[in-house]
Amino acid sequence: MSNQPYSPDPRMRNSQVPYEDQTYGAGNETVRSANAGGAYSQSQHESYVDPTGNRFENREEVFEDKNLRRANIRYWITTITYFLLGVLEVILLLRFLFRLLGANRDNGFIMFLYNLSHVFVVAFNGIFNDQTLGNNSVFETSTLIAMIVYALVAWGIVSLGRVIYGPQLSSRQSAMMTRRRQRS
Repeated sequence: MSNQPYSPDPRMRNSQVPYEDQTYGAGNETVRSANAGGAYSQSQHESYVDPTGNRFENREEVFEDKNLRRANIRYWITTITYFLLGVLEVILLLRFLFRLLGANRDNGFIMFLYNLSHVFVVAFNGIFNDQTLGNNSVFETSTLIAMIVYALVAWGIVSLGRVIYGPQLSSRQSAMMTRRRQRS
């Protein structure tokens, strides 16, 4: 007998009236999972009828894609590496331009810039002789070489990140569906 105050619809005589014969407890549960090329998904649907006849439904879906996670790591490696390269290249370019234009070494900003960039240029000093162009102007080839080498190192780091965290291609794909209907 139905918990409804009115009689069931006569058109539904051959089919089950919703919730009519269902006692309280778990109504049904559907679990599906699939694994395809590094992606995993799982879907679960449960319905529940409490003792007063109220029906509750719960859906949960989980999707995990290993290739997407690897792509995110590649993205962050690339972004951080190129950001750091950009900052370093700007510092070295400013050093090169100020040395070329003969900026006053007694200025606080110029001293700070030269001291900061000296750490990155010192390894390349002496490869070529720096050319003096005037009183204070210097064409500093060591700074240009440092800029090129650091750009190549950054490119190498990004390329290595692409190789290590590249997509994992799988020739095996599987899908599984399990449906369970449970009546209490």
